[in-house]
Amino acid sequence: MTPAQLANLNAAQSYLELGYWLKHEAGQTPEVVADDEALFSVALAKVDGAKPLYLEFGVFEGRSMRWWSQHLRNPDARLVGFDSFQGLPDDWRPGLPAGTFATAGPPLIDDDRVSFQVGWFDDTLRDFAIPDHDQLIINVDADLYSSAVTVLTWAEKHLRPGSLIYFDEFPDRDHEMRALMEFLDRGQFDLRPIAIANGGFHWLFEVVA
Repeated sequence: MTPAQLANLNAAQSYLELGYWLKHEAGQTPEVVADDEALFSVALAKVDGAKPLYLEFGVFEGRSMRWWSQHLRNPDARLVGFDSFQGLPDDWRPGLPAGTFATAGPPLIDDDRVSFQVGWFDDTLRDFAIPDHDQLIINVDADLYSSAVTVLTWAEKHLRPGSLIYFDEFPDRDHEMRALMEFLDRGQFDLRPIAIANGGFHWLFEVVA
């Protein structure tokens, strides 16, 4: 098989495994919406804290961060983006080698509530002092298994019921999906799938226990 054919086979198997998980373990069928911004709107409707904290892992050119900056209007909200801006640390899918998604640096966003932690996740999270907050929203656009594991392992001690976790590239049993399923297998939290978008590519979860 060619690398592209193997990637397609992996995608099909990922969707089959997700379907089984939804039917037998998730306990809820998620709402289906059109795209990531519609999914962000679903998440935003669940933000009821006075001091929400939005953490984005994988900023790229800043489109998602700008959306949240424009729509999360709580004056005491904080928005923090994590990215090396050097692109993928390792090869991902066929045609997406290490270095893909590199940019010149953090995007310019005119919002004093927005800041960036520049570097690899395992380096920046080690010394990150999490801001005071009463609700946590995490955007995992990490792509790779290793990066997603780093994020979820760090987040484990900060998640509470009502925390929201968004995955941008979820149905990949070798990467973000694998990282979350291993996280759930540890049994520390129960997550409820709230909504999916873009044909099941993007997923939003809420911590319920």
